[in-house]
Amino acid sequence: MTTLPTPLSELTARWAAHNTMLPDDPRLLTAILQKYAHASPGHVVPIGALRPENLARYDAQFHPRGIAYPVGAAQRGIAHHRERPGSLMAEWSALALLGLDEFSSGADTTILCSSDMQLAADALKATVRRRKKHHKARILQVAGTVVATTDHMQTLASCLRSLGNREHAWDTIASLALDQQTVMSVQLIDRFCNVFGYRHEEIRTGLAGLYSARRLEKLLALSCPGAESRPETILRLLAEEAVGDLAWVNFESQVPVYTDGTIGEPGVIRKERTLLTVFDQADRRLKVGLMHDGEHHLQRSQRDKDAEITADLTALGWGMLRTSAGMLRRTADTKRRVRQAVLSAAGKGEAPK
Repeated sequence: MTTLPTPLSELTARWAAHNTMLPDDPRLLTAILQKYAHASPGHVVPIGALRPENLARYDAQFHPRGIAYPVGAAQRGIAHHRERPGSLMAEWSALALLGLDEFSSGADTTILCSSDMQLAADALKATVRRRKKHHKARILQVAGTVVATTDHMQTLASCLRSLGNREHAWDTIASLALDQQTVMSVQLIDRFCNVFGYRHEEIRTGLAGLYSARRLEKLLALSCPGAESRPETILRLLAEEAVGDLAWVNFESQVPVYTDGTIGEPGVIRKERTLLTVFDQADRRLKVGLMHDGEHHLQRSQRDKDAEITADLTALGWGMLRTSAGMLRRTADTKRRVRQAVLSAAGKGEAPK
């Protein structure tokens, strides 16, 4: 986030002085709002700093109350935080400020303070919850501004509760057997661990007393910190459902393959070898690999590189399946392709034991 919200009163005073007008002249606000948009009742951001309108509308389709947020989560959080001295940014607002903003763009702004509790009713209001003694502040500097958020574990716990209470949601793309709250929670834990470097044991310890231990164990059993994107989590869960009844299949995450054909340990890249690719999911014994191609794979240079990698992997005896967002949406077809790839590989080589 490069553009901090500006106090509307400060901007109004500057414009009034520049134009030799009274600060309460209604024409001032009309002129300001032609170039700025509200981030909160008392703060604005330049129109050019708004999220694309189509993305805000898209996120609103999944928001439990249909609210569209044209202003970024971090900017909204800072604006409301300034308007409530002594408050803490929490939940998805805190997550965005801590450095993981991909889940927060369409989420409500959440502030902890001593005010009466409320749930955000529109894009200019914040969800307000009571600040309690156990809430620990993490002090951050954002573009020279000091802000206070909940710490990592309190933020994760509150975001998981938010999903469980159906206060936030996003497009999970695939139609899996798991319920949507579980899928989103696993995506969140995967990315939280991957971005901040936490292990599952640290999550267990950090969330003790903050989140249901029984529920957390179920989520951790489905989680893999190696996932580098939300679609990668979906691909892993989809693959597990596709071959769940085949006990001899062992898909692992982030499996490296080197140009000499050597298959590395999951999640470990050996610098002394020349890397060919890293499978998002792979069964090393069957030599079946799965990869999700994000938007950057649509670029011509990347497509040429992908074609070469596919050719090299085929020559090394790998059966592989590349997926896209569209393929994940066609979940049943993609599950069938994953299963067929596994069965074909098993039929070509040693019989499964």
